[in-house]
Amino acid sequence: MIRRGLALPCLLAAGMIQSRNVDAGVWGVDPVVGITGDYSSNPAFLDLPHAAGANGALLLDAPVTYTANDFKLFVDPSFRVGDASGYSSVTSNYEHLNVKGEFDTERSVFTAAAGAGRDSSLYYDYLFNGTVGVRRDSATADLNWDRQFTERIDVDTDVNATRVRYGTVAGVGTLVDYSYSSITPTLSWATTERGKLTLAASVGRYNSLDGTTESRNGNLQVGFVRKLSELWSLTATGGYSRALNRIDVNEEFLVFTKNGPAIEVIPVRLESAQNGTIYSVNLSRQGSLLLVNAIASRQVTPTGFALLSRQNILELKATDTLSERWSVGGDARYVKSQDPLLQGKLIDSTLKYFALSANWQWTEHWMVTMAGSRVSRDYQSINVHLAANEVSITLSRQFNHIKFQ
Repeated sequence: MIRRGLALPCLLAAGMIQSRNVDAGVWGVDPVVGITGDYSSNPAFLDLPHAAGANGALLLDAPVTYTANDFKLFVDPSFRVGDASGYSSVTSNYEHLNVKGEFDTERSVFTAAAGAGRDSSLYYDYLFNGTVGVRRDSATADLNWDRQFTERIDVDTDVNATRVRYGTVAGVGTLVDYSYSSITPTLSWATTERGKLTLAASVGRYNSLDGTTESRNGNLQVGFVRKLSELWSLTATGGYSRALNRIDVNEEFLVFTKNGPAIEVIPVRLESAQNGTIYSVNLSRQGSLLLVNAIASRQVTPTGFALLSRQNILELKATDTLSERWSVGGDARYVKSQDPLLQGKLIDSTLKYFALSANWQWTEHWMVTMAGSRVSRDYQSINVHLAANEVSITLSRQFNHIKFQ
């Protein structure tokens, strides 16, 4: 059963705010139904003899919106029903429910969001959560308050929490159930019409749910946002991060007793620290037809491994609207990760990901999406190379907007 404990507070908060405006607002729903077919040369991303796989799935999405004078509510249930059992297929089943409420005043915006989902740990953008295809149950909650104190000074505070549980892994398990919570206040000062300076601090706590590991991290970053032209803008942040790690393990020791030598299991606590710089640079082009994002970052992030993982990321994304019916997109990504395991070891890996997609607006309501990707991942410390090629086609039907009060 999906864990929803963390989602409940945000759902209640959004409901209380929404009840003040229910008589004045308008409800709407935009249902979407689709079918998708996928071919992968290595669907479970294994370093073993394997066969290519082709799978299909039914997609259902029914985003609901509520809009009043100063309140907005978004409810998005989405489902995928695949033709393959288990969670090692590219088109494995998922059920997601995301809720977000937004309350606006003249000088501030308050949002409360919650989500619950059941899907696969085998993420096919390969940024986190490993390459073991097992069930993944997640619950998230997020509170954000953005306050404009003066024309130049703005303060944004974000509080979020995540809880993730994995299904049983066949063989040696490397994924660990975990929870992560953090708070991040950010101060912004608009120096000119085209630029502003930022100061952000963050503290977080990562725990494996069995209590064997813990990471407490904090960081401080300064940055700036600069509008270079009408289309181009640059955002850059940089700072220092410190994480304190704890691992509780059981060690076997040889002891001598009256009856002779014996093996005694003694609990041992291992502690370490991860210190270093973190940064993020984003050069973006926001045009009416062409959108481009070039990103370079170093971050410490929660994953399905025993402690926080350190990642260096380079990414280039672009989408272009060629005509009223055609649009294309591309995504190239290079990720170098250092993932700590429960046994106290580190796994170094390098990922290369490249994807192309095209959307064809067949009719007013029908859309055809074609995509292809290539992913490879090298684990240097254990000398393992993984790779997969994938192509997919999706046909979706967007129904007319349904409005009701």
